[in-house]
Amino acid sequence: MQNQMMTRSEAQEWQLVADIGGTNARFGLASAGTNASVEVDEIRTFECANYPTIEAALTAYLDSVPAECRQGVQEACIAIAGPTENDLVTVTNLSWRFSKAQVGKQLGYRRFEVINDFAALALSCAQLDSQNLTRVDRLGAVGGTWDTTAPRAVIGPGTGLGVCGLFKAGSGWRALPGEGGHAGIAPVTDEEFGLFQFLGRSRSHLSAEELLSGQGLQNIYQGLAALRGLQGAAENPAAITAAALSGDCALARDAVFTFCNLLGSFCGDVALTLGARGGVYLGGGILPRIGSLLGESDFEQRLRSKGVMSGYLEHLPVFLVSHPFPALSGAAAFLRLNG
Repeated sequence: MQNQMMTRSEAQEWQLVADIGGTNARFGLASAGTNASVEVDEIRTFECANYPTIEAALTAYLDSVPAECRQGVQEACIAIAGPTENDLVTVTNLSWRFSKAQVGKQLGYRRFEVINDFAALALSCAQLDSQNLTRVDRLGAVGGTWDTTAPRAVIGPGTGLGVCGLFKAGSGWRALPGEGGHAGIAPVTDEEFGLFQFLGRSRSHLSAEELLSGQGLQNIYQGLAALRGLQGAAENPAAITAAALSGDCALARDAVFTFCNLLGSFCGDVALTLGARGGVYLGGGILPRIGSLLGESDFEQRLRSKGVMSGYLEHLPVFLVSHPFPALSGAAAFLRLNG
């Protein structure tokens, strides 16, 4: 469990915010107010596998914060990986299932909201500053401008693959969540065609997430090994990434490059679909670890190579989100924007 201690000690009303993915659950407290931009304190990270239910994880978090803060919570916004439209919510890539009404009643707050985790990440992207955003494209940055009020695409490979749109609405921004990670994905090179055929033999549907996630990286690595008649020694995504970064394993390095190239194609497709000329924002847990290889790959070329529509994406900016807990501030922003 990781901690970030509170910087403000005065008595006040708090909002409980959370970001729950397939691996980790992150919780924090935001001061209640009306501004969309907000700091989150008392941040804790829990491993989901250690808790049988979301209620158990919430209880563990609330027990860990000072009593005066716990007693001051009146509102909550929980961002989870998965659809949130119905009362019964299932966290993608995790066994947690819960009723929004029941958990809200158990907490006893006057307001309990559940939103998609990438909706929360998207909302944070509307307020992050240059300290928390790194522009990673090179071609688009040369002599070009873009429409800062146009829709944006937020995409993040991690335990799964999150996709969300962000669009201007009046004086603020609204998120357009979906399940784009489970959409199809297309190969470009001959080796990618072979990889897709190999992986498709055991699947009725090869989704983008099965290539652009932690497990997806492992699928690519194992698929390339099979196609090349090699024995892949790396046992998990972390080992593949480490071997690629160190240069000790050509197969691992090629797997990461293939991952980045496919991600570029996918990001370009999402940007075209959403009309996201305001930029692509990259989140998730994988890309910050392989940032140097992302720049060496064909990611940007693949993003912009869209035939007759290549000019549409010519100066599209691409940002890497470097904020450690962006979805928490996004969840707080949701409470303020939809109060």
